[in-house]
Amino acid sequence: MIGEACGICQDENIDTNCSICIRCVELTEESKWAPSLPLEVHQRMADVLGGPVRSLRKRWKNLERFMAHTPDVDWARLDDPEMDPVRLSPFPEEEEKIFIEKLENRSGISGYEKERLEEGFVMSDGTLLSFIDGRMWVDRRPHEARIPTEQYLLLLMNSDERKGWDLVKLFLAISGLYQTIDLHGRPQRYMHRFHRLFGNMERELLCPFDAFVQSSFLLDQNERRKKKSMFREEETWTHELMNRLSDRRPRQRIKFARRFIRNNENKMLPPSKWPWVQRWAEVSKNADHSNVSYPFMVSTKGVLSLRTLSKNGSVRRAPIPFHPVLLAGLVSWGSSPHASKQGEWLIATQMNWSSAYENAETTDVPFRRSMQFLRGVLEQFPNDTWVHRDRLLVRGMLGHFYEIRISRGAHNAPFKIHGVGKKMTQRHSICIHTGKYHRDIPIGDTIAIVVLSLLSDVTTAKRVNSLQMHLMTQPPIGSPQKNAGGDPRTFYKAGDDGYRFPLHPLIFREEGGPKHIDLNSLELMSDEAIVNDWRIRPVADASYEPPGHLNPAFDFDFDDGRIQQGEFYREANPPHFQRIRDYVIEYRNNMPDYQDIIVRQEDANEDQEARPQDDQFHRWYRTMPLVWEALSLQPIGHQVELGGVRGVFRMQGCRLRLTIRSAQEEDALRRMLEILGYRHVRYRELNQVYIRRDFPIADTRQALRELMQPMTEEFGFANIEDYILRFIEVGRPPDRMPEVDARLHANMVDFY
Repeated sequence: MIGEACGICQDENIDTNCSICIRCVELTEESKWAPSLPLEVHQRMADVLGGPVRSLRKRWKNLERFMAHTPDVDWARLDDPEMDPVRLSPFPEEEEKIFIEKLENRSGISGYEKERLEEGFVMSDGTLLSFIDGRMWVDRRPHEARIPTEQYLLLLMNSDERKGWDLVKLFLAISGLYQTIDLHGRPQRYMHRFHRLFGNMERELLCPFDAFVQSSFLLDQNERRKKKSMFREEETWTHELMNRLSDRRPRQRIKFARRFIRNNENKMLPPSKWPWVQRWAEVSKNADHSNVSYPFMVSTKGVLSLRTLSKNGSVRRAPIPFHPVLLAGLVSWGSSPHASKQGEWLIATQMNWSSAYENAETTDVPFRRSMQFLRGVLEQFPNDTWVHRDRLLVRGMLGHFYEIRISRGAHNAPFKIHGVGKKMTQRHSICIHTGKYHRDIPIGDTIAIVVLSLLSDVTTAKRVNSLQMHLMTQPPIGSPQKNAGGDPRTFYKAGDDGYRFPLHPLIFREEGGPKHIDLNSLELMSDEAIVNDWRIRPVADASYEPPGHLNPAFDFDFDDGRIQQGEFYREANPPHFQRIRDYVIEYRNNMPDYQDIIVRQEDANEDQEARPQDDQFHRWYRTMPLVWEALSLQPIGHQVELGGVRGVFRMQGCRLRLTIRSAQEEDALRRMLEILGYRHVRYRELNQVYIRRDFPIADTRQALRELMQPMTEEFGFANIEDYILRFIEVGRPPDRMPEVDARLHANMVDFY
């Protein structure tokens, strides 16, 4: 049933390891921060930070003392170490003390103080540094980047700390570490995936190559500004790299950095006064350390912070003190490649910040005990658990079967759970995770807890909604557990006729077909048949079998191309992805019956099957316009209920229903509700309830275009004509819900 024991999960004298233990070792190694970083680097940085017993202030002080004796900080020093970089402050001495106290207490800035900041600080080289509306202006030119304003001002007004340092250089270089700077001044649409769709600021995906290019470019621009030449100079190599790097998505920027090294373009970098440029010129191959978080960020309070690794494996933000030595050293380290000595020092600092790094073997005593505990659990239930390679099969109390895959799942959990049916394994995983994963818990204990939870799935479902939905929508395929106290007839008892598992009505094209599956009509399979069929199934998630139920009461004969990937409403001849322009549906809003005019190619093959890549096109070009139309026709006071991912979206005025398939769809529906005047009021059975309170916003067409544009570019529809015209124009909400045609009463809920 569970296979032979190995040297990890039972006897250390056995040389061979079982497939489950091998996969757990691989997954544990994959989740480690920078496993290829040499142990000598960890030991040195642990000594630099002061050993295991030290406070946060001592760590920064020790790191500052170490950086002060390296050439990484000399680029930001003035020629005279006793020179004050600030020649004239806009505040008198008494007002300056009051203003510093306000900044430290975060008590706000008065209008008078804002006027003084607009007047600016006169620096020793004649540069005028002013702050207007949260931005920094250098010689009356705005610096187009977000900055930690309060920290900048506190350093500017600290006469002891600022002596001997070129603060303009420091401030410009720091702003290139934690954000993507667009050379053309365009809004950053790809700070995070679907940033404009979500409508909020998320952290950006940066790499050391971005910091290297941006910091070098900003410093070179500052040097050219100081020359104040009357003639236009030739563009530098930093300007050329910024041009090539601009307007790229985060992952495209990472690929560009790899090509830059692979094609030996870095060998052509000219000599520079910035120490990190020479390190990039000497790099011969990419050395990306896995799972390491980008070190720099600005918190929601506007504080520059360093991301560090905590003891339990999570990421902690440590506020960076604004000391010039620290800032100059961190700019140099952060702009250096991972393959350089300074890049390794920065990673080791992140990993040794909370506690000294221990190069513990994966197969240590806690790991072995956890795997032995997992094996003991499996041996305790030999008739309800099966193991095949790196997969586990578990029988629930009522006869449901679950597959546990040892791989990286949701919330960084080391497992995935899929429902097992008669003919197929469910593509969508069942999430029973709380959202928190503790690195100190060995992986064997985690998998054992999951096995025990699924063995008692009826009890677990009382606290986990996703498992409860699986039990109520998927009938059992095998016999229930023996002596477990679970009886399907008792669990599914509902009225005199018993419980009926619902089927989607559009599965049956002819009228009069069955709409439910009766519990008494189920044909259960034997354990041997289920296990033998499960072992030969492919492991890949992307199966193209008809979705339906995992245990149909009988076999359905579907036409070719009628059902693909849960699309119960897909036509037999969907639009071809490569000739998308010829298949666009036009909505004629002035037609009284609102019928769709389908533009088809004359010689189209009617028997052509639906392709998987057409799914997003069908979803966003046909389904979402129906949702938009139904929402716009609801009067003020009507409600809309919005579930989460794989939840149901329903409304009060019509019977239109659909399943939310992804986070993109959920956020798009929320934005549509905001555009059309809906407001969130409460939760109902874990679903969000919105009520229409107001008229639509002023420019709905532009808001809809801004909503859809990032998705069209992400899904590959960027070259088609503006399909926003397919969404009807909206105006004043009606006084009552009008009569609508059958399109807005369609039930498009997916059954997994």
